[in-house]
Amino acid sequence: MKTINLFWSFSLVMLGIGTIILAGSNLLSIELPDFMTRSIGLIDLASLPILGYTTVKKLKNKP
Repeated sequence: MKTINLFWSFSLVMLGIGTIILAGSNLLSIELPDFMTRSIGLIDLASLPILGYTTVKKLKNKP
């Protein structure tokens, strides 16, 4: 159960950081380079299945 919590929190933090960077640059009208925007988007997309899987495992193992 400890590794599931670790993966869950890591993917949640990665999604949060990526979202803050992309939304913050959009709100402040900062033009990020294309490769940076795409790489942050790919990291977010890679974190989503991990977050979904670990969330289901956490809910199934709930006492």
